[in-house]
Amino acid sequence: MDVWRLFLSVLCLLPLGACGGSAGKGDGTPYMCVVRDPGDVVDGGSCEALTTDYAQCVDDSWAACASDSGEYSRIQESISTVARVQAFEEIATLLFDPKADPSAMDFLSARAKYQEDEGLDSRVVRRYDPHVDVPEGTDCSADGVPAMFPDYCVGPARLQPLILDALNAGYNDGNGASDPRVQAARVEAGLLWFLYVSTYKEGLTCTTKAKDCDSAYAYYTGGETDRGGIGLAGRVRSVSAYAHDRAWDGLLALRCWRDLDSGEVAGDLTLRELARDQLDRAVLFGLATVVRDRIYQYDATTGSEQDYHRAFVQTLAPSLYREAQAQSAADAMAFEAEISKLADDTVDVPALLSILDRVFDCP
Repeated sequence: MDVWRLFLSVLCLLPLGACGGSAGKGDGTPYMCVVRDPGDVVDGGSCEALTTDYAQCVDDSWAACASDSGEYSRIQESISTVARVQAFEEIATLLFDPKADPSAMDFLSARAKYQEDEGLDSRVVRRYDPHVDVPEGTDCSADGVPAMFPDYCVGPARLQPLILDALNAGYNDGNGASDPRVQAARVEAGLLWFLYVSTYKEGLTCTTKAKDCDSAYAYYTGGETDRGGIGLAGRVRSVSAYAHDRAWDGLLALRCWRDLDSGEVAGDLTLRELARDQLDRAVLFGLATVVRDRIYQYDATTGSEQDYHRAFVQTLAPSLYREAQAQSAADAMAFEAEISKLADDTVDVPALLSILDRVFDCP
């Protein structure tokens, strides 16, 4: 098998179109195309990639590029975003356990980690969501603007208040006020929402700042290699290896675009949108699979453990409303209605899962 894979890799050095177009960097150095073992790709059932999607080492519509190596090719060796995703994991160790109550000191430590200089909070407060159309020039840092455009200014309008409120309430709850697990779940869900939006946003601003492609890669994977991942990627991978694998393909598509369109300001916006759409479809599908899994966990547990999963779903499910509306107004309305029923435990879980499966059927 190793000999066969080596043979295929050598083939990809030749200008035969096996990796899509001419196989070279432009300076005469060929790209090494690494063929993945088919066992590395988890079966997605009836799902198929679009014909315009980037795919490593197959005869697609993309020219040869740095992504054909199978690894994300960093534009800058050091990516500051990695530390923020690692901070997420440190907070996770302190708080994100549905089976145990975090202490007041756990919440205090988590808040300190969250509010480190140039840390998570510094980016949450500035995060806007390019999925949402707003008037040109809308500035989420201006007074009153987040309240006017809360869906677009999702960081300052929704996520930062949610996360800080949960951390502070959790500190009080940890001192015996109520159930701290609910607050921990809200923090986890809020941060995952932030990581998702950040992956998409950085893929856009990469147009004028190439290193932001690195940030998109890091916000999803935490800077991991070999198709691994922590943070959002770790949670997606734990429930849908296929979705995670497709997200990695999307990251490679983003980097391939920026390799082929390597000017200070990217000019091939058609290719950019193909890459960004491929990445967003996969990461959003992955986020939906995480929500789906927590709905199942809610239905299978009781007591404080169930409270954790309920609060998590109530907090993160709204991040899916936009796409649900785009797919089906009827399903979107039914989805929101069932999520609202979590508050008094009257939700029809099979119906809710069925809606999710219809709206998010393939990445």
